[in-house]
Amino acid sequence: MNDTFALMDFFLGTPTEAAVERVRSVDGAMMSSLLDELFLSPEVVAELRAHWDETRASPRWSSLLAALVSCVERDRGHIDAPLAIWRDLDEFGPGGRLLYYYLFALQIRELRAFHRSLAVPEDVSDATVGALARHGQTHLLKHGTHGVDAGWWMLPILRGEILQVRSLKFHLLHLEVGTLAPRPWLDPASADAYGEGFRAGDLSLGVHIPARIDLRPDALDETFERAREVLPVVWPSPIRRVATCQSWMLDERLVDALGPESNIVLFQRRFHLIEPYEDDVDTVAYFVFGQEGVDVSRLRATTRVQRAVLDVLSAGGRWHARTGWLDFD
Repeated sequence: MNDTFALMDFFLGTPTEAAVERVRSVDGAMMSSLLDELFLSPEVVAELRAHWDETRASPRWSSLLAALVSCVERDRGHIDAPLAIWRDLDEFGPGGRLLYYYLFALQIRELRAFHRSLAVPEDVSDATVGALARHGQTHLLKHGTHGVDAGWWMLPILRGEILQVRSLKFHLLHLEVGTLAPRPWLDPASADAYGEGFRAGDLSLGVHIPARIDLRPDALDETFERAREVLPVVWPSPIRRVATCQSWMLDERLVDALGPESNIVLFQRRFHLIEPYEDDVDTVAYFVFGQEGVDVSRLRATTRVQRAVLDVLSAGGRWHARTGWLDFD
C-alpha cells in the first residue's frame, strides 16, 4: 500500500464491523437506485454498476468505504472538524478510481436530509450534488477515464459545509481554524482594526471557484445576490461575516496579462487583497494545466491564462496564491 492509503487509514481510523457490513449489504439494485440520484451520465452509471459487486466484496475497498462513510457521518455539521488532503487512488484500478462515486451514492440521501434540515433550497442542493459530476468531467478531461478528480473534496461537500450557489461554492468556516480557512490571513492587529468578522475564530464564508463555470460579471452578480438570499437563512450568523477567497486567480499579474476587462480580473477586483501571499506553483500547475508536479519544459500554453502563468514560471518566477475578502453580510 502506498502513502495515500497510510494517510487515509491514519486519518479515518478503523471502521466498525457494522459499518463494513452496511457497505457490503448494498446490493446492485440498491446501488443503481442511489446512482440515479447523482446527475451522472449513463456511461458513468453503467461503469459504476458494472464494478460495484467486486468493490463491495473486496476487503480493502469495502473497509475504506466504510471508514469514509463513518467519517462523513461523524463530522457532518461540525465545520471545524479536520480535513486531510490526499492523492487520488486511480493507480489501484476501478476500486480506487470509482471510490468517491460510491461514497457519494452511499451518502446522498443523508446529505439531502441534512440540506432539508437547514432549509437549503432545492436548486442549491441540486447544484451542490452536481459538483460530483463536475469533478468527474475534470477527471475525464485529464485522464480519459471515469473517476473523480480531487476526490477528497467530496468529504466537506458530504459533511454539509459547502454549498454551490449558481457559479460559486460557499464554505462555512471559522477564520484561522478550519483546514480550508484562508492562510495567510490578516495579522491580529490588522484584524482588530477591521473589527467584527475579521478576527481569528469569527464565522466566515470561503469562496471556491469550480472548474468551467460562468465568471462573467452579470453571472457573478446573480450568484452573490442569490447567495445573500439563501445563506443567511441556511447558515445564520450573530455577527457580520466576510467572504474570503484564496486562489491563483487573485495574482495581480493577471491584470497585465489579460487586460482590465478580463472576467478573471473583474472577479479579482471584487476582493480586497491582503499581504502576505503564498507562492504556490503546484496548485497553479494543477488548475491551469491539469498537471500534478511542475516540469516547466513539458507545459504547453494554448490559452492567454496559460501563457501568462507559463511566462512567469519559465522565467524562474513563482506564482502567487493571494487571499482576498469582501463584505458578505
